[in-house]
Amino acid sequence: MTTPATFHIPQSRRKLLHSLLLTTGGFITQSVYAEALTLSPRATEGPYYPDHLPLDQDNNLLQIMGNQAPATGIITEFGGRVLDVDGKALSAASVELWHADSHGCYIHSKGAPKGKERDPQFQGFGKITTNDKGEYRFRTIKPAAYPSRTRHFHIAVIHNGKRLLTTQLYFAGEPQNEKDGILRRIADEQQRLSVIREFKPMTNGSQELVATWDIVVGMTPEDPEKRHAGPPPKR
Repeated sequence: MTTPATFHIPQSRRKLLHSLLLTTGGFITQSVYAEALTLSPRATEGPYYPDHLPLDQDNNLLQIMGNQAPATGIITEFGGRVLDVDGKALSAASVELWHADSHGCYIHSKGAPKGKERDPQFQGFGKITTNDKGEYRFRTIKPAAYPSRTRHFHIAVIHNGKRLLTTQLYFAGEPQNEKDGILRRIADEQQRLSVIREFKPMTNGSQELVATWDIVVGMTPEDPEKRHAGPPPKR
């Protein structure tokens, strides 16, 4: 597992913590850090949660077990920690990921736009259990955007058999972010910014992208969202 990710602390709250460090001689209690955390906003699951889960459900969506060819697209990694509202790591939590492939298709019976075919090498769905430090990580491809949505990942966090969070993760700098209805629906600015992350080249000159994202969850289970099979994304 990689080095633990950092807290997502908005700039205004970073200034507050800096001033507290100066006035407290460098000592900040856990409760103060908890105040600095931004609760990850809930978002719709959408109509394309897989209705036929793949046999291979690990956290590497690039390659299906037993297949030699990898998925097409730009290799993209992201990870961090799952934290509760007090800033404590949430171990043994299951983090699920599903999203469109490089053609804009989901691993769903109705998840392919007209005239498009799903990449058969793309796993489409994966999950990982957080370790004692609450860490998780996914290796996948950069999802395609389509006319009705900006580029995004779908994520769910389950703990003790209860889904605590369903949300979506976005790419900073995407032109469609400003017009995306689901992203704009997040009224709290800090929460909205917390799910827009900067994906950078993994190394100088690399085509692979990487980002850090800490997921902050409340401990109250979500109300079950009724799943429905929607039409494929329009082209």
